[in-house]
Parts: sequence; C-alpha cells; structure tokens
Amino acid sequence: MRNQDAEGRGSYELGSPQVAGEERGVSLLEESQESQESPAEPPPVRILLLAFMIMFQGYGVMNGNPAHALKMKLDLPPSEAAAFQNATASFQLSKLLMRILQISLLVFLQPNGIVYLAYAIMFVALLIPIIFVWGEDMKDLSVVYLQYTLGGIAIGLFEGTFLSIISVLGKKTKTFAIMGAPLGFAVHNILLGSVLPAGYEVLYYVYSAACIPVAVAIFYFYAPLADANSQGKGCQIFLKSLQQPQQWLLAMLPWFLAKFAGNFVMEDAFPLLYLTFNTPHVPLFAPSSTSPTIPFKYYTAFYYFVLMALGDTISRRVPEVLNLSTGKAWGFWIVTSILLCIAGEVLNFLLIPIITGFAAFIAYFGNGLVYGLSAQYIDAYIAAEHRYTAYNLWCFAGDLAGYAGQGALSVKIAESACEGRHYTYICHKSQEVWD
Repeated sequence: MRNQDAEGRGSYELGSPQVAGEERGVSLLEESQESQESPAEPPPVRILLLAFMIMFQGYGVMNGNPAHALKMKLDLPPSEAAAFQNATASFQLSKLLMRILQISLLVFLQPNGIVYLAYAIMFVALLIPIIFVWGEDMKDLSVVYLQYTLGGIAIGLFEGTFLSIISVLGKKTKTFAIMGAPLGFAVHNILLGSVLPAGYEVLYYVYSAACIPVAVAIFYFYAPLADANSQGKGCQIFLKSLQQPQQWLLAMLPWFLAKFAGNFVMEDAFPLLYLTFNTPHVPLFAPSSTSPTIPFKYYTAFYYFVLMALGDTISRRVPEVLNLSTGKAWGFWIVTSILLCIAGEVLNFLLIPIITGFAAFIAYFGNGLVYGLSAQYIDAYIAAEHRYTAYNLWCFAGDLAGYAGQGALSVKIAESACEGRHYTYICHKSQEVWD
C-alpha cells in the first residue's frame, strides 16, 4: 500500500525550498466539498495529529498524574522531593542535548529515520517503570533517571524533526499536528486520571506503550518521504545554517525568548500543583477553608487539567484567525503570549483553587500561542534551508527553560508560594499527605 501511495505523497529534502504542490496527490489528503484549497495550501492531513499526539502521550507520562503516581509508588519521603524533581529534570537535560547531538545522526539517517528511532526509544522508556518499578518493585531513583533520560532523548529527536518534515504539507497540517501535544497530556490527566482506580496506575504506561506502534504506522503511511538523494545532507544543512546566522538567527531571537517563557511555565505547572495542593482533598474556595472540599483526583481531572488542555489547544489555532500582516502585529502577539505565561505563573501564588485553574488556562494559552505563532512564523519568514536548524534551536531554548522549571527550582518556587501559609489541605506542613 505504501509503495503505491509514496509517489502521490511527494517527498521533501531538508534545506530545499521545494513547496509541495499538486504532484503530492490528493489520495491521502482529506478533502471537503465545502472548502476550496489553493495548490499552494493543500487540505490538512489531519491524521498526523495522532502520530504527534501519541508521542506526546509518552511525554505526558513524565508529568502530571503519571509522574505523581510514580513518585508515590517509589514511596519517597518528603525530604526527597527535590531529588525526585532533579531526577525527572534529566528528561529536559537529555532532550536539549539531543537537539544538537542529532546532527551526527543525520550523517547516517534521513529525518524520517530519526522519527522512527525516536518512537523506538520512547517505547523502551515507557517499559522501564512497567518492568522495574511495578514489576520488580524497585525504589531507587536510578530507575527514574533511566526512564526520563530515554524519554528526553526521544522527544529531543522527535519534535523539531517531525515538524520540519511535515512543513511541505502546509501550515494547516502543522496546525492540526501541534494540537496533538496538549491532547496527549490530556489523555493521562483528564481521561485516564478520572477513571483509573487506585492501584492500577501502571496502566498509564501500558496504554502509552501500546499506542506507539499505531503512531509508527500512521507516520509510515501519511508522512512525506525524504528525497532519495538527501541521505547524509541533513548534517551539512544544519552546519551551513549555523555558518549563516545573519540570514535567520536574529529573526528567531524573540521566538527563542517566547519559547523559553512558555516551556518554563509548562514544566513548572505540574510540580507546583502537586507540591502546593499536597493532600488528597482541595477546598473549593479560600486556601484556609476546610469545607466544602473535593477529592484532588477530581479537582485535577474535571477542572484544573481541563482548563489547562483547553488553553493549550485552543490557542494553537488562534494564529489562523489573527491578522499578522505587519511586523507590529507579530510583535504585539509575541509579547502578549509571553505576558500570558507570566501572568498564569504569578496567579498560582494566590493558592485559591478556583483561581489556580484559571491560572493554568492563562499560562497554557500563552504557551500554546507561542507554539502556534512560532510554527507559522518559521514557515512564513525563515528560508526553507534554515528551517530545520531554526526549529531545533527553538526547541532547544524551550528545553533549557524546561530543565529549570522541572528541576529543584520548582521545589523552591513551591516553597516560596507556601511560605508563611500552611493550611489543612493546601501547603500542608508535612509537605505531602496522601492516602
């Protein structure tokens, strides 16, 4: 089947200004009678959203409910909170290193091959807690370092490469694909988080691992093919872009800053939530109140993570309807997205559960807006031969922020939010009290 459709899908070559046109064919592109697409902007290949989402389900088990379940399974004392966060931050460190180290892989692999390699590594990362923590009942943090390091390598190889590969399919395909990131997180924190009974948390990992072969199949059949003559050229293109920074780097600096802001609040949101709302129940109103309360599980699944997912998902479509025809417009919206990230982070310090949900919406709306605007800007204003490098360095800036936001600094931020304010259900003095 793939051999018959490969020619219809067309191909890409890193660094080539090629724009896919009618020769891509329409057999694998979803068409509708209602809309008329120009040859330069084909209908979106919406199914690639699933290929992106499934990889980000793997990312999602490194945060939120699955990460908290892992921490509880390891039975770590409160004094080990910073050590656990440092172990999880190895995800960010390995992710940012792979943005650069993957250059060497391009000598041997085409970008499509790097995506397949990323899926394979994520599959192994998901098996680590299944085998060693739930299977062998290991309690050592070395298991966390191994799992999160492999997961970071997978995402570091995957994200920028996947986005550069699908660029030839048009901005609408990319707009759909990038919505897979918040949806991948939502699967664990909303859907599974609300239905998994206590004692079955290993299913977060089992489910995510089982989905990886599906993502591989989708990518195999629907992603554009690499040009047959492009083997080994990716490394040369990456290095050539670094030798010509005047052609693209200055234009990318604001987007690096925005990505840093977005990723910091995105990664800090999870430890900040679990370290401040650190008991099995959440008061609905003031942090000092003891009634009425709601179980933490339902507060997060039906309120907090719903608002987080809505903010991150909706905002990624917003650039499609914005008037971005001038430099001032781009400047206004990039500043707005950064301010939204900062505002969402600050609102967490109120420790008011209802407000904290809106804080997640605002911060993640800013993060999603950064993502959507950046993807649209890179494809529109960065020359094709520099996009692969631009995407990966843009992701690298986010990884630096993620490492700061997910590591021991997140514990200090939570301690600062709780300083002088310790209540029955919020910022409990014993740090974490879970039934």
